Amino acid sequence: MIEVQERVRPGREAAPEALPAEVAPPFDWGWLPFALLAAVAFVLRLWDLGARAMHHDESLHALFSWYLYVGRGYTHDPMMHGPFLFHLTALMYTLFGDNEITARLPMVLLGTASVAMPYFLRHELGGRGAIAAALMLAFGPAFLYFSRFGHNEAMIMFQTLLIIVGVFGWLRTRRSAYFYAAVVGLTLMFATKVVSLIFAFTVVSFITAAIVVQRQRTPGDFVLEAVRDVGFRHLGVAALIFFGIGGLLYTTFLTNLDGLCTAVWSPGFGSCAGKQGMLQYWVAQQGVARGGQPWFYYFMLISLYEVVPLALALASPFLARRPRALFFWFCVWWALVSLGIYTYASEKMPWLIIHPTLPLVMLGALTVEGVTSRIPGWPWLAPRQWAIAGLSLVGLAVFVAWATAGGSEPTPLALQTTMLRRIALAVVFAGIVALAISTARGLGMRQVLGALGTAGMAVLVTYSIHTGWQLAYRNGDVPVEMLVYVQSSPDAPFIVSEVERIGNTLGLRKDVPILLDVGYTDTAGGQSVVHEGVSWPFEWYFRDYKNKPSFSRTLPADFSTGRYGALLVMGTNLDPIKDQLGEYVGNKFRLNWWYPEDYKNIDWGTPVRTLLDPEARAKLVKYVLYRELINPPLGARDMYFYVRKDLARGAAVPSDEAGLSAPSGISAPLLQQPQAPAAVVEVQDVVIYGRQGGQTVLRDPKGITTDAEGRLYVVDGASGTVTILNRDGSVATSFGRKGTGQGEFNEPWGIAIAQDGSIFVADTWNHRIQKFTVQGQFITQWGGYEAGTAPPGKFYGPRDLVITPAGELLVTDTGNKRIQVFNQQGAPVRTFGSEGVGPGQFREPVGIAVDRQGRVYVADTWNQRIQVFDSSFRPITEYQVQGWASQSVTNKPYLSVSPDGDVYATVPDRRTVVQVKDGVVRTVGLPTNPGLSLPTGIELASDGRLLVSDAQGGVVLGYDLSAHLGGSPNASSQAE
Repeated sequence: MIEVQERVRPGREAAPEALPAEVAPPFDWGWLPFALLAAVAFVLRLWDLGARAMHHDESLHALFSWYLYVGRGYTHDPMMHGPFLFHLTALMYTLFGDNEITARLPMVLLGTASVAMPYFLRHELGGRGAIAAALMLAFGPAFLYFSRFGHNEAMIMFQTLLIIVGVFGWLRTRRSAYFYAAVVGLTLMFATKVVSLIFAFTVVSFITAAIVVQRQRTPGDFVLEAVRDVGFRHLGVAALIFFGIGGLLYTTFLTNLDGLCTAVWSPGFGSCAGKQGMLQYWVAQQGVARGGQPWFYYFMLISLYEVVPLALALASPFLARRPRALFFWFCVWWALVSLGIYTYASEKMPWLIIHPTLPLVMLGALTVEGVTSRIPGWPWLAPRQWAIAGLSLVGLAVFVAWATAGGSEPTPLALQTTMLRRIALAVVFAGIVALAISTARGLGMRQVLGALGTAGMAVLVTYSIHTGWQLAYRNGDVPVEMLVYVQSSPDAPFIVSEVERIGNTLGLRKDVPILLDVGYTDTAGGQSVVHEGVSWPFEWYFRDYKNKPSFSRTLPADFSTGRYGALLVMGTNLDPIKDQLGEYVGNKFRLNWWYPEDYKNIDWGTPVRTLLDPEARAKLVKYVLYRELINPPLGARDMYFYVRKDLARGAAVPSDEAGLSAPSGISAPLLQQPQAPAAVVEVQDVVIYGRQGGQTVLRDPKGITTDAEGRLYVVDGASGTVTILNRDGSVATSFGRKGTGQGEFNEPWGIAIAQDGSIFVADTWNHRIQKFTVQGQFITQWGGYEAGTAPPGKFYGPRDLVITPAGELLVTDTGNKRIQVFNQQGAPVRTFGSEGVGPGQFREPVGIAVDRQGRVYVADTWNQRIQVFDSSFRPITEYQVQGWASQSVTNKPYLSVSPDGDVYATVPDRRTVVQVKDGVVRTVGLPTNPGLSLPTGIELASDGRLLVSDAQGGVVLGYDLSAHLGGSPNASSQAE
């Protein structure tokens, strides 16, 4: 080993001279900003941590950690990455108990610790640069979100920074503590995820390249000296640390020696035969290419979420101060290698954004240090520079308004309005530019760029904070965010609360019997079709429930005894058992959902087309700022939650069940023997349509209408069918199926019937209208997808339709914010409406109705109003409707109008119906048993029935209006 000499080698700090004994060293307050930032970061990460539904992966990690915690042991499985997460999470359970918060607490703690790590890089980053890095790690949207998410990346982030601190601390000082810190970081990273090999390659390849370059270009070779100075003693201790900690974790403290086989690469013989190491698993997954993301995936995510480090990193070659050029070039190498490898790898997941973004943070910190080191102090801009910065911000707002101006209706009036608006904005923008140029006279180019850079950074920081708030708190389990990937929906915690309520109702608490569908596999034509179950995340949520048997395809033999309080079944697995659910009440929920991933269709011409199309620009801006989806709907997997009728909300528990208090009593039937099934089930004064002989006829009823004979026509979004029910509730006929061909549907939403019996269906996500005979035979179709300034006859998403007394067909073209008018052969007659908040403008028009005078009523959802027009589409009045503000994909209200001009409208989010009578909006007093889960379609039949489709409950409810017109007026909902 080469002994460290007393002289200071290149790259090594000189030890400070000893101060006289009577002189006390000054207290170093340099840690205080980092401590304060870490405290704020901890609060941000801990705030409302348990509210978000547990992601599929989170529930896996949480449950297997729980198994370790309760003494069931842990066996390393490469599918769930390394063992460090499970051991640390089990420790959190031991200290604080097991729940959603403690399952995520390891990520909170290590994500918070990462914020403090730049303190140890002040020599490389500079004092202000280190604080800037801590700020970006504390408030960066991706860093904040994944520090609240039960996955490995927050751990990897801390471990990566620990390695960097150790490596560069050793290069600088040769202190053993730094060297061992790097070894501990690498060991823990190796026990966390196979990406440790990628980062190890990044560091080793850079050190090798640095040695080569230094030996050729500089007289000293301090990197090589640092490598030589490691010596055998340090390597020996490092080996003990690496194999000691790693071995204990992979073998769960020597209780599972097979963990040594699965750590990296299983040799395939002896006890390791048939096992798979982490590296083997990762290599195999490259062929699977989970996610199927495009090559630009991480470039897109970084540009959307981590704009501050991205902008600062791009400026670093010009602005970064490099007193230690080695660290700068390491960060450049780190960024390029990370982006290259993760872009090349076929398996791309949103949480991996952490890896290529971390080096951008370091480069951005160097930029901040370089800029601020040249600034004497506050205020760092002269008054005229501040004026330029302010003018540039105003100019940017005006430019965005100009770029997004425009309407979706290509009428001469709309085009003229748009042109005048753009001219006015262009004049204002030109005036701002002229004033800014005048103000800048006499200033140097560097001063002007400084002012513009300050304004630009203010915009990016504001956007970043806004984006982080939306991602972490508002949309944490709502996949309008691209970082929210196949997320369990908020329906999952709701179902858990309902099961808990049922257990408390029966006095059984967590001994209540519930059934969980675990799925099954079909074999047809030599191929296997997997029907997934509902195991995740519910295996985690119901971990403490003692009586939760599972079923696969068929229900257990004792199901008919009524011993089970509830059951959960995957939507695709309902058919084999639905005939046996007559004594249960079921609603449809979302198991998980995901962003529609429309970006996969982007080509090289998409950016140009978007910039040239004002409507496309407007939609892009709305998504970036407000997360309004450009191309809805969200993808989702459905599940059904069934509850015994006597245990449903609002139902009374029979008195003969009062003695049930222990599992042993469950063997006795809890219900009376079911009566012969009826086509229509009458509950008080409510008629339920859609259940026949214990069978669920409807899955996802949307729009409804009736014909002259009183038959009920229902479009079913999930199954892609039209079902016609007789007045007694029996099925007259059904036609259609999911698909894109003639007579097939992709989530139909609206239906209308002409006087000759012709049936018109709004085939929403096939972007067309289809016409059928009274027998359901296909006649014709028209439409096609086009957004923005779409020509007449094209649709973004036709949602509802109605036929006027004159025989014309009105269609709400929801995404294009307009109403289209056709004759019954499909020829366009005219369009009206555009996007906005004024009379005749719309934001998410959905339901539409016409009275016998030809007046048109439109549910202008996001403007929270019903607009009324005369037969020539001139605005008459509007009625405010509370409860329509949500931009949820399920908040789609429909309308119906009585002969007297009374309007009835569904309010999906509030599970109710409102009536507009004499200009006053009232809530209709509907019975709560059965209650509405997601009221959508509505129709006032000629015989006085008010029919409401419950899209979540899978039924249509019929009410006698004479008993349900109560409710007090809402004073804030008067007609204007």
